[in-house]
Amino acid sequence: MLNRVPLAELAESVATVARELRLVAHDDTISQDDLRALEAFAARRLQEESASSGAGYNGKTASRTPRKGSAKDQALQASALRIHAYLVQYPGSSISEVALALQMAFTEVTAASRRVGWLLLSEEEREEPSARVESDAIAVTRDRARGALQAASLMVAPLSHQAYTTLLRNGRVKGPSVARITQLFGSWSAACNEVGVATGDSLRSHYERQWTANDLLVFVEEFLRHPDFSGASHQYDEWRATQLQTRKVPSLGTVRNIVGGTWNDIRTAALRRMRATWAS
Repeated sequence: MLNRVPLAELAESVATVARELRLVAHDDTISQDDLRALEAFAARRLQEESASSGAGYNGKTASRTPRKGSAKDQALQASALRIHAYLVQYPGSSISEVALALQMAFTEVTAASRRVGWLLLSEEEREEPSARVESDAIAVTRDRARGALQAASLMVAPLSHQAYTTLLRNGRVKGPSVARITQLFGSWSAACNEVGVATGDSLRSHYERQWTANDLLVFVEEFLRHPDFSGASHQYDEWRATQLQTRKVPSLGTVRNIVGGTWNDIRTAALRRMRATWAS
């Protein structure tokens, strides 16, 4: 029974939930992947319920007795648990695909999936658009950078990144920092070349991109899969903080700057990549 766990080895409560969610095979075993997903989801739900019932908005513990959820709410939680177990294996699925695979009503999946929706893609989101539209904010910042570089080149030529930084600090030009410019254009020399400004150096330093957009999406995929987080943008840097002791992980700001778009755009792009691993 490679990669499967006998129900007899599990706690009775876990075995009961596994049976209710139809995760048990005919030989009374459950896959290790389903078991991990079940345990992780249950632990996270307990944390969320504990936080909502025992802590106020100021973070102080509130003295109230946790109330048992209604039968409808418990049924939704059970359905969400089953859907989450499926989505861990098939991230980027649509609601209709989940309903078909798990033989559940579309309306039931729709209601329950609100609790695990960060791993879902809509039918429209599954296919990448033929042309990617840059966000207005990034387009405006690019224009500011072009204007600042052209203005700086009238004062210093060729224009090095050190000279540009000095002009910024002295208030003689107004524009994005060197770090921001290289995030937007890929490198200092690429930014200067785009606006026809001669550059005295290529900025082979810590300002250069350390990650490509694809590299960054790998980190986003890892975050979306993590059982302790629910895929929200404000949780990304919380997840990052748990990783920094062992490796270097880009910040949400870096991800936004290089990948571009809203957090939903970034999440969607990551889920498309995850979906491609099983849908091809």
